[in-house]
Amino acid sequence: MNAPIDSVLTVDLEKQRARYECLRPDCPQPRVGPVTVLRDGLDTVRAFIADIRSQHPAQYHGETTK
Repeated sequence: MNAPIDSVLTVDLEKQRARYECLRPDCPQPRVGPVTVLRDGLDTVRAFIADIRSQHPAQYHGETTK
């Protein structure tokens, strides 16, 4: 089964940063981040990467993971 792409999580290992972009047309917060190791710390970047794909849809689109 092919699901449509509705978001993009970008992790830049060279510059040590991550950002999230929601591609849904009516999203109230289409971009989150970037979070960076230099500014936010490694633990924050790791948590962002681990949680954003479930956190964003729950917070802005009322969805929960299965």
